[in-house]
Amino acid sequence: TFVVFTWFIPSISLKFDGRNKDVIGYDQNYLDNHIYPPPWCIFNWTIGDYFVRKDALKKLEDQDAIDKKQKIMIENGFSNWKKQNQSNYLILEYTTVFNQPKFCGKTPTFIFGKHCPYQNCRYTCDRNLSKSADVLLMHHHDIHFDQLSIERNPDQIWLFWHDEPGGVIKHAIDYQFNWTISYRFNAEASIGAYGITIFREKALTTKQFKSYIDEEFKKRQAYAIWFVSNCQPRARIEFYLRFRSYYPFTRVYGKCASQNTTSQCSRDSQCEIDELTRNKFYLAFESQSCRDYITEKFWRSLAFGIIPIVFGPRDKQSLERIAPPKSFVFADDFLTILDLAEHLTEIDRNRTLFEEYHRWRRLYKILYLPEDIEHYRFCELCYRLNTNHQRVYYRDLNEFFLEDC
Repeated sequence: TFVVFTWFIPSISLKFDGRNKDVIGYDQNYLDNHIYPPPWCIFNWTIGDYFVRKDALKKLEDQDAIDKKQKIMIENGFSNWKKQNQSNYLILEYTTVFNQPKFCGKTPTFIFGKHCPYQNCRYTCDRNLSKSADVLLMHHHDIHFDQLSIERNPDQIWLFWHDEPGGVIKHAIDYQFNWTISYRFNAEASIGAYGITIFREKALTTKQFKSYIDEEFKKRQAYAIWFVSNCQPRARIEFYLRFRSYYPFTRVYGKCASQNTTSQCSRDSQCEIDELTRNKFYLAFESQSCRDYITEKFWRSLAFGIIPIVFGPRDKQSLERIAPPKSFVFADDFLTILDLAEHLTEIDRNRTLFEEYHRWRRLYKILYLPEDIEHYRFCELCYRLNTNHQRVYYRDLNEFFLEDC
């Protein structure tokens, strides 16, 4: 058995065993505004495509960061530019990560992935190499600023790792780090921060997809569920309380779930798995509305086959360029909460509309577990080392991470 894809906008034609044809249809207004490869690239995509596609969007955001005095970017700004012809790059884990070694002793394949287009990056935890390393990787939680050297190698990159929303302490601003690894889209390494959209190994046929939708539509109830342990900020709690008055089919678990007879449904418990696999909606409300902050709660819901309802971040584009097409409900698309509730009711009752939110599953799948996604970001770091021609300084890390918060 083999599958042949031919892209005819707005559909993909599939051929099975040389006899039966199958078609995947797409909206005529399908927008290629995301970093994962579009359907017509299914035969020849590589992880490098993500980096190239991101770069096209990153240039615009970098210019915006320069205009806002968050970044300084100097073309060919290294004093001794040996990078273009360098055979290997050495990344030093200069601090621990949440008080624990992160990749010490791991193989390059484990850290950067076996399909990384560049295989010339090495990783070490030997601080005796701090002067010769190309990159000093420092995790925001673990940096002891009083122990950092005042003198810096002008050709060395100081890399600031920060995956949580909110600002940074003044010392981090003063040191003017060169690069960031973060959830922020225009960080030097951001792909796969909390999740990633990739092609399936084999597309679902029309018959397989129809069977999937029939089963999911029938078994899943109308409930919107939410697992929440952080009762702040109040904005999302207040939004939920208003939402519940218009859409009563809700279940909330966690210490903020005062209306439930039980709030116990712990992470990875059978209770949680049951809720994620028998209901249609998940309230993917982020704890902060900072720009690009889209965590594993969003990605995990997609992986479990449930439709996420997104409240925060404010910018829908942050999601559209990394999430599968029409895979989520964006709360701010609706003028009122009543309009949102009525739309969810329509999804619950209308199989065709329900299918629209899952059509992407014919070609794509979601990865969100750390062991499945971390190497994408470090592969991007290796790509950046091999292709970057600019000297970068963050003038104000605080403003960078607090944007749109």
